[in-house]
Amino acid sequence: MKNREVTEMDFRKEEFINKNPEDYEFRDDGAIVRKDRWQIGMLNIASILGLKDFEISDVVEIVRELKYEKDLTEESKSINS
Repeated sequence: MKNREVTEMDFRKEEFINKNPEDYEFRDDGAIVRKDRWQIGMLNIASILGLKDFEISDVVEIVRELKYEKDLTEESKSINS
């Protein structure tokens, strides 16, 4: 390491070191974000739900059902309080 010259890459944020700039874009607030963040997010949610082969609408419906169940549980708790 000591034999190497310091380069611009040494001053970049760790999260972006050796990443391809073509994979990123500026969000409206100026933050640098991955272009595929929505796809990665959906894949993460599907994985949490245990889905392997799915349509987006399947994931959305399961999340709606979970939200409905949560709302019912919270409503039941407030009634019983």
